[in-house]
Amino acid sequence: MDTITTHPGPAALVDALNNTFGKHPGKRASHAKGFCATGEFTPSPDAAQLVDGPLFKAGALAATLRFSVGGGNPGVSDKSRSVRGMAMRVAQSADIWDLLLVSEPVFFAATPESFVSFLAARVADPVSKKPDPAKVAAHNAAFPDGTRQPALLASHGAPASYAATPYFSNNAFTFKAGGTVRTARIVVQPLAGTRYLTDAEEQAYPDTFLEEELALRLLAGPAEFDILAQLPAAGDSLTDPSLPWVGAGSVKLGRLSVRALAEPGACDGLVFMPVNLPVGIDVSDDPILLSRAAAYAVSLKRRTP
Repeated sequence: MDTITTHPGPAALVDALNNTFGKHPGKRASHAKGFCATGEFTPSPDAAQLVDGPLFKAGALAATLRFSVGGGNPGVSDKSRSVRGMAMRVAQSADIWDLLLVSEPVFFAATPESFVSFLAARVADPVSKKPDPAKVAAHNAAFPDGTRQPALLASHGAPASYAATPYFSNNAFTFKAGGTVRTARIVVQPLAGTRYLTDAEEQAYPDTFLEEELALRLLAGPAEFDILAQLPAAGDSLTDPSLPWVGAGSVKLGRLSVRALAEPGACDGLVFMPVNLPVGIDVSDDPILLSRAAAYAVSLKRRTP
């Protein structure tokens, strides 16, 4: 008899986030703490090597951005050893490109099953108010993919600025140009370089500093990033976002310039969908990527009055 494998549905993914971080009315289930900004995306002529679509043939396009701290707790500290997020939306006529990125090159789960298990293992014990180490160890034994991102996060301080950390799609996408289809991940490199908080800064800084830091930085000029398509080396997984890539070069897709913070709440009702892709870019067979769109829709429904 054939074995039927049941994968967690979109509601189960959102339930896992809510069970771990709590339910916070009006807030996103994931990356609950964040704020919006505005800027421009200017396509690079080099993009034609990889993608043939009208969005990449346009001039500068208005960009809507959201910067965030990972997790579903809107009161989390900006100093937490968790990922930072950057989401971007640009549009050219009917073409919409939503780019969702985190500040580590790997995701914490390879599959929806691992995603749910990872979060369930981190539900706080009612007495200690902390995750049970035995449950985390059991998850890691069952799903080794859950060890990689936490190890990277523990290896350095929290980002000192949203403008001074790289961002990664983790998921791979397919790019089409001239009859050729190639697969790549997105890497976004800050022109300001990468800087993490020192131990002294972690002790001295308040729990909320990233928004003010970026606002002050933008007074001196835009925060700029190069958006690159990272090509895979032989052996790099095209379907497992928890595995790092060796990579085999990159193609510059464009330059992002963050110009100003948006008014509070400006993008509260906006859902950045990783499957909102322009002509010339399509999804890969990554199971995490394919599960995300429906989960985002569930999350939006739950936080909308």
